[in-house]
Amino acid sequence: MLWTVLLLVLATTTPTQSQIVTDRSCGNDLSRLWLDIVFVVDNSKNMNMYKVFDTISSLFSPYVQIGTGYDDPRSTRVGFITYNWNATDVADFYKLQSYSDLSNQIQQLSTTPLSRRDETYIDTGLAAAIRMVNATQGLRDNYKKVVVFFTSQYNYYNTYPEDQAKLLKSWGATLITVNTGGDDNTQENLHDKIASKGMAFMMSDGNTTQGLQRALLATNCFCRPDWYQYHYPLKSTDIFSNYGVCVYRPAVAMNRISAQNYCHTLTDTSYLVSELDQQKRSFNWEYLNSKGSDPTHAFYNGLTSFNGSWWWDQPNGMPMWPLSPYSGAAPQRAGCVADMKYSDGTYSWTPISCTNLFRFLCESVACDTDNYCEF
Repeated sequence: MLWTVLLLVLATTTPTQSQIVTDRSCGNDLSRLWLDIVFVVDNSKNMNMYKVFDTISSLFSPYVQIGTGYDDPRSTRVGFITYNWNATDVADFYKLQSYSDLSNQIQQLSTTPLSRRDETYIDTGLAAAIRMVNATQGLRDNYKKVVVFFTSQYNYYNTYPEDQAKLLKSWGATLITVNTGGDDNTQENLHDKIASKGMAFMMSDGNTTQGLQRALLATNCFCRPDWYQYHYPLKSTDIFSNYGVCVYRPAVAMNRISAQNYCHTLTDTSYLVSELDQQKRSFNWEYLNSKGSDPTHAFYNGLTSFNGSWWWDQPNGMPMWPLSPYSGAAPQRAGCVADMKYSDGTYSWTPISCTNLFRFLCESVACDTDNYCEF
């Protein structure tokens, strides 16, 4: 009876079974970035400054919320550091409180003469970035930190830059480098020792602005603590392959109704996991049986039968998604199903009793420009 009531509640806004649904991509609204970004710019005598500040300015939509204090918490704080033989904090995270402030600061920097010194040490810029990021700990901890370097040289004076970069990355910061005109050796060092994976750019590529915007959007697409972002293959470390979907692996077995209720209470946007295509199904199995989990041969997903059709579970108050032929063959019998792995290596959505205790996976939308996450 409880199962029937639950289905009726879910079906109140259910669409017809006509459209094919796919796993969501990460949000791409540049006007709703919510990050803390530090721009670290080499201003030594020999620095190639061509299009540096034009590029920085082009990254931001005029509608982006700069600073804090907005009703919508999706805001971005921006800091600026310049460096040569030493570093200068031009603007910390508290100075710029509007898009106008940001534009004025960029304009001021673009008209400031370069240093008369030709020495430039990237470790001084990194040390300043570490101090600025560290000063924010305990505030906006759910906002990703990004450090963007613009330089055409790779020299250091006192500290190994790769050690400083590792420290920032250990705090969860993303490091982006832009080589504004240095040689291959400069690019190799920036790529291998400073930049996060896939985050080393060259101004000479001609599409730096688009590359940086893509990098910021990818960074601003992540999961809450203890959730795992969907990408395939499972061991991929390519941030640009991430979907806007997160999966959570409880360490307990439950019956079908309890599993669904458990997922629905984790967040406002969580539900039993979907398997919209064979790639997602493979991911679910690999993740469920990955390191740190006891092997399992059956689990509950969000497949739900109603009125002779099959649907995928969704958050409370949201319409369920129809089962597509691309997902797999529909079960032959209505009721509860579990995704089961058989001895011959095949998988099947198998009808079972709703009271059976199985492992399960929960799913939620990622934290991105469309979805702010507080945690």
